[in-house]
Amino acid sequence: MATAQFKGIQVEKVDNKKKVTGTTYRIYALVTSETDQIYSVGGVKEAPAYIKSTKPFYQSPNGGNISTQIIRKASNDDPGVKYDSYVTIGREDNYGNQMSVFTVDFSMFEKGGDLIIEDGGWWVLPDQEQTTAGPSKRVLIMQLTTEGVVTGKVNIAGRQNLKPKADGTPQWINIDAKGVTFSTADAK
Repeated sequence: MATAQFKGIQVEKVDNKKKVTGTTYRIYALVTSETDQIYSVGGVKEAPAYIKSTKPFYQSPNGGNISTQIIRKASNDDPGVKYDSYVTIGREDNYGNQMSVFTVDFSMFEKGGDLIIEDGGWWVLPDQEQTTAGPSKRVLIMQLTTEGVVTGKVNIAGRQNLKPKADGTPQWINIDAKGVTFSTADAK
């Protein structure tokens, strides 16, 4: 499902230089303008989210389930960390990362299993730069490594920055995309 502000999900293969078993994918939320923001990804009872793979997700023993747990130095020293499976908003490691998580049970995901979210998600306050799309008009929301095929469904929230009002005050339209699906079968 796409709205005027939200264009969908892009799945991109990453060359992991065979440093880990499987294929690494980066999952992006696509928007219409470089000033648009994505600040929340998750699921609720009425619209649960999931990330599933036909084979286990790769989880580095030195990595983490969320990007704030991916330590940049460890990522440089251990290639397995660089290609770990994790969720994020706009950052690939802990450096300058203000992301938080609310009521997400990562116990199965950290063992390579599926991630199911019925009442929670990951988010960043909209005043943080990492929420803004930039010239690519996309925001990184997860990285996944697996030998299998990944399917997912998430709810995405953000806002589109319109032209300022006459007095210079910003104008925003909310992005509220529910039940957005993706598959690594569509990777570019």
